Amino acid sequence: MDNRYSSVWEHFTIIDGIHAKCDICKRKYSYKSTLTNLKKHLSNKHLINCSPANNPVRQNQNTHHDNIDNPDDSETHEPQPSTSGSSMAPVSSSANSCMSRPTEVARKRKQTSIIGYVPKKMTVDSKKKIDGALLKLFTKDYQPFRVVEDEGFKEFVKLLNPNYILPDNPLYPKHIYQLYTKNKEAQSVCMTTDCWTSRNNESFMAITIHFIDSNFSLRSVLLGCFEFNDHHTGVNLSEKIKQTLDEWNLKKKVVLAVSDNANNIKNALNTLNILQIKSMGCFAHTMNLVVQSSLILENSLIDRVKAIVTHFRKSTVANNKLHTYQINNGISQPKKLIQDDSIRGTLGLLDKAPENLKGEEWIILKEMCQVLKPFEEATRVVSGEKFMKSSLVIVLSQGLADVCSKMSKMNYNPRVLDIVNKLLCTVLEKATWKNLEKSRTLCRSTFLDPRFKNIPFLHSTSILETTKEDIIENLTAIIRNEKNQTADRNEQIPPPDNDSEEVQDLQTFGHQSISIWNTIDRNAVEVQTSGTSTSRAIIEVQRYLEVAIPQRNNDPLNWWRENSASVLKTCF
Repeated sequence: MDNRYSSVWEHFTIIDGIHAKCDICKRKYSYKSTLTNLKKHLSNKHLINCSPANNPVRQNQNTHHDNIDNPDDSETHEPQPSTSGSSMAPVSSSANSCMSRPTEVARKRKQTSIIGYVPKKMTVDSKKKIDGALLKLFTKDYQPFRVVEDEGFKEFVKLLNPNYILPDNPLYPKHIYQLYTKNKEAQSVCMTTDCWTSRNNESFMAITIHFIDSNFSLRSVLLGCFEFNDHHTGVNLSEKIKQTLDEWNLKKKVVLAVSDNANNIKNALNTLNILQIKSMGCFAHTMNLVVQSSLILENSLIDRVKAIVTHFRKSTVANNKLHTYQINNGISQPKKLIQDDSIRGTLGLLDKAPENLKGEEWIILKEMCQVLKPFEEATRVVSGEKFMKSSLVIVLSQGLADVCSKMSKMNYNPRVLDIVNKLLCTVLEKATWKNLEKSRTLCRSTFLDPRFKNIPFLHSTSILETTKEDIIENLTAIIRNEKNQTADRNEQIPPPDNDSEEVQDLQTFGHQSISIWNTIDRNAVEVQTSGTSTSRAIIEVQRYLEVAIPQRNNDPLNWWRENSASVLKTCF
């Protein structure tokens, strides 16, 4: 076959005598005597078959011309060895330009059917699938709604699929709500909220809910992140929270709200008690307040450290000298303001360096870092997103108090010991810290965490017994409710058929409610007293306490996922 008339040239443009450019992906490929390279490219990358049996090939033309292919090596493919002495491919040299160009142009200007100009309408199912995938940008990756208004994003989507039309920005909250109601798994949720001001002095407020789904997986949903230009009073914040919960129909599902310890947001959440929503301060924020109140003792030293850090961050010369100093002292991966020896050495090399610290002060700083390390570790633990945090609060509060007590007896610098004692006193006396073990919610969460169970309450018999009784009472109510539902279902089940005419006459005589099964059904309901439900709850709680404790780094939700079936079987 004459290669000059191959359907390959419907998708390639000749560059010179041995190179051609793909009209679809703009890649450059070489050829000489054969078109194998070009055909392989069309077949592998664009699914276009240019074999003689399918010439001319128009299949998938409209679709593939609008798609973006995966990036490939941009190297020019080498031509295949020639098996004949002449080349059959068209050339564009000066000697043959008059012959090849008209032929090429003629092939390129084949009339396209009108169908090729009319975009194909997208099916409803296809649009729903793409809409659902797009919503994950907001529900999983927490991208702002306004991303769909960016020109670059619009162009990107159009190239991927020109038939897909992006919904308007205001429709996304509605779509997300529909997605939530369609997959309504949460019977109760916890809400977190926070307010902050950006560098542009713009005020924002965010509201997020968290719940455990039917598969015992922790889920988080951002209900809204919006500008809040009103005064941050408790009333205004409360109204905004109520409005958001109304929009999502969640007023009756929020059982706990968590925020920082600022008075305005605490007042706002206190007003939500009308909706029977309990509130609690963020434990990470509480720890931060404890640390900040203790570090006041060394404000002067901390300010001087900040001045050194600021100098290195703002001075390129100082930063470069710090980097060079570390390399010259055998540090393969230089740090930024971490190693004190390097900073002290570099400060001596600078012309206008800030005041250096004394030897004793460097020791104090190093010991302060050791003292604050447990608080940093606790903050990292409760700030994670993948695991439950409420069951850790009491455990961490006890651990930090114990660590502070031990550090107060260590041979630290007297100035550091003052900080340790201040931390210990604040932990033991701060109201928000002391009241943690008085919270029923936190006690329940800790007790029901299979990694801890009743262990954090062994120091106090009263707290342990109160928590255990609370768990038994709630479990008794669950068992009783399940039994009542079972009894209601049994009453709706018709009695079994009986061929005996006498029995049939007895069942239908007088009143339709008369049945030979009335007595046993009534007795079965009466047997299911509260005492029986309570005894089952007590047995189940005791069995739970006797089960081996999993390792501390295990996810408690995995344990409940694996053991929930056996618990239900025992109770019901």
